[in-house]
Amino acid sequence: MQHKELIITHPGGAHFDEVTAISLVLTVHKTSEFTVERREPSEAELNDPNIWVIDVGDRHEPEKRNFDHHQSLDCPASFVLVAEYLGIAENMSVTAWWNFKDEVDRFGPAKASISFNAGDELVNENPVENWLTSEFVSSPESTLPILKNYGAWLISHAQLLKKQVDVWKNSRRLDIAGVPVMISETRDSVGLEEFHRLEPDAPDIVISLDRRDEGWRLFRYEGAPVDFSRIENDPLISFAHKTGFLAKTKERLNIEELTKLISKAVIR
Repeated sequence: MQHKELIITHPGGAHFDEVTAISLVLTVHKTSEFTVERREPSEAELNDPNIWVIDVGDRHEPEKRNFDHHQSLDCPASFVLVAEYLGIAENMSVTAWWNFKDEVDRFGPAKASISFNAGDELVNENPVENWLTSEFVSSPESTLPILKNYGAWLISHAQLLKKQVDVWKNSRRLDIAGVPVMISETRDSVGLEEFHRLEPDAPDIVISLDRRDEGWRLFRYEGAPVDFSRIENDPLISFAHKTGFLAKTKERLNIEELTKLISKAVIR
């Protein structure tokens, strides 16, 4: 028999914050049956630890399952508070949108766009998000299966990113022609941008195994003094992107061979 639980969130318009927070609760507590009510909570409900109160109530009291942040600008958005309570915030925080969406909810899209150098506030206009939140407003109960699937994807994707970011953090570091490089025997390139954003001493070049063939994948971050199109005609290269950010070797070269090859792509 499923355990029945109640989630209360604010009435009016819906937002990424509470919808995402609720989706995480639904996913982590997947054996429970939930009812969602969009209204103001009573004092008795705020003091009842068996009721989830999310993004409303002016209280952050995890022990009572109260997860609002509007009482203080220093308090993270509700989806962050809920993730911390559920023990999944460390994984979730590696995602590119995590801190940005937190700031959007607390300070608005215009300020968040400036803080994150993300262009103007139009960056926050997402038709899928707008559709999902409007569906939640019109029929909270009918959207719960969708939210549960959404939460499951968010959590599994964050787990994958966190695992791969940790791979990059533990990769071997090299210096090739004065350019910092890291190398890892992984065929998965997931998490490279997240790693670069989180790592204060990120390299300019990443060497990993080609996912499709037997050689190496040579990747450089934007702004690095490297242009792999310079070595596109080298007999050791199977492919080099015309923009210079990526190249692949035909075989799994040793470090000495890689050093000589990559040195030719360094812009001096």
